[in-house]
Amino acid sequence: MAGAVCVGVLWSPGGAIAADITLGVIAGMTGPGASYGHGIAQGAEMAVREINAAGGINGRKLKLLVVDDASSPARSAIAMRRLAASNVDMIVGGWGSPQVLANMDIAEQSGIPYLVVGATHPQITSAKNHWTFRVIQSDRVMTEQLAGVAMKDLGLKRIAVISDSNDYGVANRDIFIAALARSGASAVEVQSYQTTDQDFTAQLVRIQAAGADGVAIFGTIPAAPTIMNQARSLGIKARFVGTGGLANETLISSAPSSSEGTVLMTYFNEDTDAEARAWAARYRREFSGGGEPARPVLAAWEYRAIRSIAAPCLGSAGSDRMHLRDCIAAWRGKLLGVKGEAHFDKTGQLVQSPLVVEVREGAFRLHGSKQ
Repeated sequence: MAGAVCVGVLWSPGGAIAADITLGVIAGMTGPGASYGHGIAQGAEMAVREINAAGGINGRKLKLLVVDDASSPARSAIAMRRLAASNVDMIVGGWGSPQVLANMDIAEQSGIPYLVVGATHPQITSAKNHWTFRVIQSDRVMTEQLAGVAMKDLGLKRIAVISDSNDYGVANRDIFIAALARSGASAVEVQSYQTTDQDFTAQLVRIQAAGADGVAIFGTIPAAPTIMNQARSLGIKARFVGTGGLANETLISSAPSSSEGTVLMTYFNEDTDAEARAWAARYRREFSGGGEPARPVLAAWEYRAIRSIAAPCLGSAGSDRMHLRDCIAAWRGKLLGVKGEAHFDKTGQLVQSPLVVEVREGAFRLHGSKQ
């Protein structure tokens, strides 16, 4: 367990002892998803620090119990069982569709509210869920929108697909290809790879031979920027597009020139409004210069889940898990960087609009903006 903290008690203003509230956070602090996991942990730390500085929740301090699942589904399930057995009040975290899919049954069996912040597979939200909620949109919405952007906005005619062979990559690939078909198009080449692969030459040579003018990458860090760098080395000039798995600042730092012009879907961008810009600036001041780079896109997912959803429900429902679950299910409100009001549907899916961004001059910019 990484970042584990002691759970104590404090005196409330009325003199009674009030136990601290403990939030469990599952994040891949090591393994291939480490860049995502550290961003999630930073967002949680920032949210909890601000809540406690303002007096906590009804006089109760908020504590974090961060567990490293090494970006592994098997280890994530073990971490989930440990958290469920450790009497945490709620679990806010979880990155990677394979990991979250392994954790959902444990949340349902244990009867513990589980707010998922970083996994987009459509099967994560269903009418069978009673305890699992997701704060980012599913691949079903995001990937279908990406297909439209690629064909209509970018004018791509010959789109190839390369995807991770895990749950996340396969779901995105299938939805994207189906969306192309509904528009009377088809992928000119479809290739796959294993999450830990480092050489993508064989797949890229086939994509190059197909004459692709666009390449949809459905994967994550570190594979995605490596694919981009190797593609450019082979002379492939096609435009890259992708979904939330690419919405990681490490994509740009690992492929600074190769990623330029990439268009992708995401759920936070600091250029959305003044509030988002102010938060991102505050976040960078707090975490820049540390052991891990500041990654606003990733930290925002966790931060707003805790500040805007978990904390208000803990304030009104307390630590009663059933009341807490019902509060989350009925939650409606404003989220940092999201236009309009958001709410959960009957499957536990947060209803919101994804953003389209473009890598431009070394940063994620809103697609179509002049910034």
